Amino acid sequence: MSRRSQPQYNSQPQRTQPPSQSRNNNNNNNNNINNNNRYEPTDDNDDEIEYDSQHRLLLDQFTKRRVISTETLNKLVTTVNRISEVNISLDNYINSLNSRIIEVGLQIKSLNTDGTNDYILTNLKPDECARFATHYTGDELKFFKLILKMFIESRVGLKKNDILALGRDELKMKLADADNLFRKFAEDGWLRLSASKSFTTLSNRALLDMEPLLDGIPNCTLCHSICVLLEDESVQCPNEDCAVMHSHCAEGWFKANKNKCPTCSTRMEF
Repeated sequence: MSRRSQPQYNSQPQRTQPPSQSRNNNNNNNNNINNNNRYEPTDDNDDEIEYDSQHRLLLDQFTKRRVISTETLNKLVTTVNRISEVNISLDNYINSLNSRIIEVGLQIKSLNTDGTNDYILTNLKPDECARFATHYTGDELKFFKLILKMFIESRVGLKKNDILALGRDELKMKLADADNLFRKFAEDGWLRLSASKSFTTLSNRALLDMEPLLDGIPNCTLCHSICVLLEDESVQCPNEDCAVMHSHCAEGWFKANKNKCPTCSTRMEF
């Protein structure tokens, strides 16, 4: 498959009780972020994008958590606004933060692959080893790279037993050690179970941090973000090289378009 375009682009904090107020501003998340989730200031931000203590509070939460769900992030924004006595939308916070952290190779991106939208503090540095070197040993990195290689080659979810066997056969690991390391990768937010819990796949965080290495993984025809071919989370047109969709994207499309493929109009089972 040809090279993908860049895809679009959750531990509760200590906080005071948020006020009951309209969430219209906080839910208006994507007005100033383009389809590739790269920061682009809008016309009314031409001079300078505001960055104050409230932005630092929110960035501190991203630094601690790395991954924050939209629901949790909206609550954080409401709390930060209340503490700081301001009324800034989530969209404006993300644009302001990205305008600063892009200079050090970081960016906040959003991704929805399983029906849950996450905002992820993503490392943009080209050397993938830099993403793990401070957290894992050399042997642990080798195991993750093998898992990543298997994932890229299969383009689908992996069975846990196959992952454990990979560590045993390639790195001479004991199955118990491979299982412990597998659990560690999952607890650290790099791996997750699919919707049916039948497969292991990369988390939203891993998909974004590893994006430059995932050439060949398709994008969803509808939302244009990365779409892992999991039988319980994706839908494919039966025609070769045609539409691939997240199940949550396909559901809305099929209801409005009588189960027709968005690319070739072939009727599809869903």
